[in-house]
Amino acid sequence: MAPPLEIYVDGKGSSFRTAERAYLRLSVSTTSTDQSQAFHEVQSAVAKITSAFRVLATKTEDGLPHADAAVTAFTVTPLSTTSRYQVDLNYRPLVDQPKEHTVSASAEVVFRDMARLADVSNELATTAHVSVTDTEWKLTDGTRAELEREARLKAIRDAVAKAHDYAGVVGRRVAAVEIRDKPQETQLTQFGRRIMGWPLAQHQQQMQMQMMQQQQQAARNSQRLGAMSTSASSGDGIASEGPSLEPKTITVAASVSAKFMSTDGDEDNGLEVGRLGENLAKRPRV
Repeated sequence: MAPPLEIYVDGKGSSFRTAERAYLRLSVSTTSTDQSQAFHEVQSAVAKITSAFRVLATKTEDGLPHADAAVTAFTVTPLSTTSRYQVDLNYRPLVDQPKEHTVSASAEVVFRDMARLADVSNELATTAHVSVTDTEWKLTDGTRAELEREARLKAIRDAVAKAHDYAGVVGRRVAAVEIRDKPQETQLTQFGRRIMGWPLAQHQQQMQMQMMQQQQQAARNSQRLGAMSTSASSGDGIASEGPSLEPKTITVAASVSAKFMSTDGDEDNGLEVGRLGENLAKRPRV
């Protein structure tokens, strides 16, 4: 009898879709020595964009987004005011000059109509005191779950095919005795070029590090200005490189590591590769 054979393989699979949702992040702000004027200008701009988004975010009687609604949700933060002394060319505070007052607010809008997203972004570009700071692309929960399942099935098929190939060359039959799932990975691509990718488990840590770096940079800028400031209120927000209105392709990748052992003709012992391959072949391909 031939000695036991062990085969260790990795299987990989991926599935992709074009992004279905765009999270548009806006900043509304102005700076003036006249605090009342600055507050009024930002308040008017916020009221204008809020009114426009309400028209796009129509609801059904039960409060859910209408089937034809271009916007599924939007939020606007309260206005905040920050005051600081003006500075001279050497960044020294001019305590004898009126303070500068910065009034700001932020908004996040979820678009599912990409054509309307482009139109609205063009309109916002010409709206006073309003700037688009970031666009984040996402899938719906249902689509993401579907992609994850497709990727998993492709990964295990890949592992089974490799084990079958290796065993077949040496004239053996093997069965899967261990399968380990690996962290899934999400990638964003545009025009076939990968622009971002990380294991899902590391996504939150990546975003936290980015926020910390941005906060540190903002603090350094504030120190350079020699600002002596007081803040009336504050809101959460994430600054980034800026918007990109071409929908990205979102790829979900899965991988597994598997161990196969020879069955030595006992097809009832374990999960035999031939049977597994046949069962997977019968399932709908995705």
